[in-house]
Amino acid sequence: MNARTGLRIGTWLGVVVVCVFAFAKWQAAQEADRPQQLAWQQTYQQNLWAPVQQRTLTLAGVERVLGQGSLWMISADGEPRLVSRHQLESDGRQWRVQAVIALDEQQTASLVEAQAWQPDSPDQAVSPAVGQALAAYLVDRISMIPDQPLTLGHIEGTFGPAEVRMPVSQGEAWIYPRQGVVVAVSDEQAHSIMFGLHEEL
Repeated sequence: MNARTGLRIGTWLGVVVVCVFAFAKWQAAQEADRPQQLAWQQTYQQNLWAPVQQRTLTLAGVERVLGQGSLWMISADGEPRLVSRHQLESDGRQWRVQAVIALDEQQTASLVEAQAWQPDSPDQAVSPAVGQALAAYLVDRISMIPDQPLTLGHIEGTFGPAEVRMPVSQGEAWIYPRQGVVVAVSDEQAHSIMFGLHEEL
């Protein structure tokens, strides 16, 4: 085999390798875009998602399903919120499950005073004793926050095409009124899934 023939073979081998890698990348992209249902949606439909939309889910109910979490005072657009955080492993990734506890204005004001909370405060841990006292309180909504953003194929495979797409400051909100779900979307990825949207909203 002369040098010219060897060069041609090497060139063709290089082209083949590039094509193989390009095909593998295309195939991976197709897999990522293919609708894929999130397993936890069906697993917790009856004991979390349906009750929170029906306004019957309590903090105790969340803990029966997910175990005891940790209480935090957080700032949501400058407003105080008391949340219970839980960890969940599902669908090959880690999730933070965040349940917002429904407090009235007086209860919120008391907790803000006890925590010396300010709108620009970082997330503050709250005593577990508070959680015990609030066990029978209703949960207003629950957010599922993945450790890595989800493909939109996961969202459409789980909830179907978005019924409403609403522009927001950092992307879009995909809204599913009949399922009581809002998905935060930006850069063609989903960053959180919130349950507890009520029909009158």
